[in-house]
Amino acid sequence: MSAGSPAVAAAAAVLRVVPVVPPLDAEAIPAGVRREALAALADLTEAAAYLGDPDLFHRPRFRTMVHRHRIGSADPVRLTERIATAAEDRAAAGLLAVHSVRAELRERPGRRPCFTPDSLAELHGLLTAADPNIPGRGGFRRSAATVTWADGRRFAIDVPPGKALRGHVERWFRWGTRTTSPPLDAAAFSMVRLVTIHPFPDANGRTARLLAQCDLVAAGLLPGLLLDLEGWVHGHRYEHDEAVVAASEGRWTEWGALFARAVTETARHRIAAIATHRRLLDATIARVGGDPAAAAVLTHFRAGPAVSAAWLRERMSHDEMPDGRMPDDPEPALARLLDAGILTAHPRLPGALIHPELLAVLDAPFE
Repeated sequence: MSAGSPAVAAAAAVLRVVPVVPPLDAEAIPAGVRREALAALADLTEAAAYLGDPDLFHRPRFRTMVHRHRIGSADPVRLTERIATAAEDRAAAGLLAVHSVRAELRERPGRRPCFTPDSLAELHGLLTAADPNIPGRGGFRRSAATVTWADGRRFAIDVPPGKALRGHVERWFRWGTRTTSPPLDAAAFSMVRLVTIHPFPDANGRTARLLAQCDLVAAGLLPGLLLDLEGWVHGHRYEHDEAVVAASEGRWTEWGALFARAVTETARHRIAAIATHRRLLDATIARVGGDPAAAAVLTHFRAGPAVSAAWLRERMSHDEMPDGRMPDDPEPALARLLDAGILTAHPRLPGALIHPELLAVLDAPFE
């Protein structure tokens, strides 16, 4: 293909992405797919009542791609440790975000929670901490941004750094606290608006997807961080990016339809995962039916991916056994479950034990 061919010229051209700026009552999601997404979220909420923690499935996700020009000749062992730490930091930041949303709902009922510009920058720093792919300490970008797709197309973000970027983020925040859009549409608009503002050097999509789930939690459409939007976008990257560009060009329903589809499909995926988790745990409890103390320990896997003697002592101090007695010290029961091969040592947390099959269900990505 010659350098002057139309295909090469199209790939070399830089297209501009302007921020999505919807009115306060805007709608983006076609009625049919909105109903489908809301029904899926309602079914997921019902299924999640089984969980002792609605954020149980919010797990560290390891990034499978690295920027080799940023990591250089890093020691593989240390690099692996940094990647694992970064994944755990991202999960912790997500939990902090959703907990802050719940706290704001309690403090200001009736007001839609939204992160201020400063808290948004702080959240981004927490999400990217220790990530070897992302240099710096997080926060708003200080230079122009260009995004290159796998097919060679390049997109320049229209919002420049500095005062203009800060102004767009402040208007994003004000819209978020005042919008009268339907809750699902509001989450869709807030997400794509943040992506098209592109306030950070990296991890803009990751931040926006986390906040979209927080919006659904705030609206009462989702009990916790249950949707694997990261996995969905990873498998539908081209469709997602095309829909973002469509929204930037004013074709909001294309974005809205894709957002609703992602919500529907990830909700159904999580419903199936919860059912699998429940079957496995029920079968394991039945296996130790003659050991009430061990069975009592196992029930706590509804609320956590791992257990330890200290953690269980704190939680079980308020529990009762089926016969009305208070539970015994959990350590002997843990030892029996470990000897039976039901539980194994946690790979990174000394003293903690996991149920490998249950953990595999929690960690299974959207496919």
